[in-house]
Amino acid sequence: MGFLDDLKRQAEAVKAEQTVDVAALERNTLLAESACKTVFTYFDTLLRQLEVLKPVSKVRYVLDRRTSFDQLPLTGMKVDARRKKLRGNDVYDHIALHARLRNGQKLALVKDFLPDIEQIESRIRQSGAPVHSQAVRNPDNGKLQEMRYELAVDFVLGVHVTPEHDRGRLHFKFVNFDGFETVTAEFSALEVGSTRLDELARWLLGEPHRFLEGAQGLRRVEA
Repeated sequence: MGFLDDLKRQAEAVKAEQTVDVAALERNTLLAESACKTVFTYFDTLLRQLEVLKPVSKVRYVLDRRTSFDQLPLTGMKVDARRKKLRGNDVYDHIALHARLRNGQKLALVKDFLPDIEQIESRIRQSGAPVHSQAVRNPDNGKLQEMRYELAVDFVLGVHVTPEHDRGRLHFKFVNFDGFETVTAEFSALEVGSTRLDELARWLLGEPHRFLEGAQGLRRVEA
């Protein structure tokens, strides 16, 4: 075999590998798109039912040892889906389900111990509630004496779904489903169907669920 023949053989091998890779990417993209369509349709249908039922969450939300909330109504629910271009095709960029947990209550909190200040501020940030904070300082030396917070019981609740088309996977980010925390997890697109999404709906309402069973990359970050 001559040198040119050897180069031809190498080139054919590379082209064959590229063809396999492209086919795999296209297959994974189709799987991710199908799962995203299932998620969007499910979220949209779920929202319509919850708008009628007007449910309250069964989760307890704790700001500090003395301040916690139960039976918060789910309000302001909406579904958002965005698209993007991938290899010339129109595909899902992300899908999100947003809601608020609010009861009309106004809060006034005072903290004068640094660890308590750090904890309450972390939880307020995670809650997404509109807040006005004021530092009270010693007029003589400027030392911080206390922090005062005024906020509404108006907390963020939501899930953000992002497809990884080339890998055929979906990444989920949950905000405040189990109190003031963020949970992330991912699944193969083949694992995201109506059965698993039923478990997500149970979780959204604060009911026992099995949504996270079999999840990869599971991570919880508490405020």
